[in-house]
Amino acid sequence: MQEPRRRRWLQLQLLSLAVGCASAPPATADTTAHAPAAADAAPAPAAELTDERADGGAEPSPPPASAPSSSELPSGTRVLQVGDSFADALGKELGKLLKQAGLRTSLETKTPSYIGDWAYGPALPKALSRFEPDLVLVTLGANELEIPEPAQRVVPIQRLVKLLGDRPCVWILPPLWKQDTGVIQVIKENAKPCQVLDSSALVPALPRGRDHIHPSTEGRLIWATAVLDWLKQARDPAGARPWSLRGSPP
Repeated sequence: MQEPRRRRWLQLQLLSLAVGCASAPPATADTTAHAPAAADAAPAPAAELTDERADGGAEPSPPPASAPSSSELPSGTRVLQVGDSFADALGKELGKLLKQAGLRTSLETKTPSYIGDWAYGPALPKALSRFEPDLVLVTLGANELEIPEPAQRVVPIQRLVKLLGDRPCVWILPPLWKQDTGVIQVIKENAKPCQVLDSSALVPALPRGRDHIHPSTEGRLIWATAVLDWLKQARDPAGARPWSLRGSPP
């Protein structure tokens, strides 16, 4: 190729390359959004405050206020206990339990004593006048288990109960250590309107003391606790009086 023509060809090639470069789109930076690395991630919004405990369980709501249960005893009322040595054995421990429950308690006993002593003597009227009890507990009959004619106690029992007036009352039968001749049944039939609590059924295996008659120290507490539970069940919280009774519980 002749020199002028060759020079002309090279010029055309250079011009073509220059035009191609000018028409090509310029290189641009990558504008694609990328998720930030974990270390640079924006902090998560603060957790909403809840009532949950640290262990993950929900904090329990406070229990709603409720009416007093029937097992509660009427605080401030007075309970009078009267009777023989069994009344003394029961009364001291029961008195402690009643005081712990917020009640006032009085114990009047005589050893030995009989149903007629309380029905005709001055001790019961004096105690009723002095203490003005809301509930009377009578524990008598232990010294009369072997009398040959239990029917002789019908009138004294009725007279004793009459002395109590319209006060709520419970005749607590002694826990038997021997078979009686019938006085227990006579008390059950004539103690109304008092409720009758059969201790032999309530605490059939009562531990006895050295005399094998009266309850031991352990037995006294067992008996007193059982009587207290019985009173809680027998009391009618909807009754007209603080110690209205609704009948002998099972």
